Amino acid sequence: MGISVFFFGQLTDITGCAIMQLKDEVQDTDQLDNLLKERYPLLQQSKYVITVDRTIIRENRRLTPDTEIALLPPFSGG
Repeated sequence: MGISVFFFGQLTDITGCAIMQLKDEVQDTDQLDNLLKERYPLLQQSKYVITVDRTIIRENRRLTPDTEIALLPPFSGG
């Protein structure tokens, strides 16, 4: 199957998609972040957090082929 990467908010405008599938291209979240910033240079100026299987991460995480990733832009609550 592959790693599913979901984009939300203005990040969908930057990438031009809401979801992408990656196969064997990255081993961890640092590689993923670098790959996405290479493909979509505007991400370098964007603020977002990365989730791995619906958990916000703060440090590099190893990925498996069935991992679900999301890039979440800043949001506010009410």
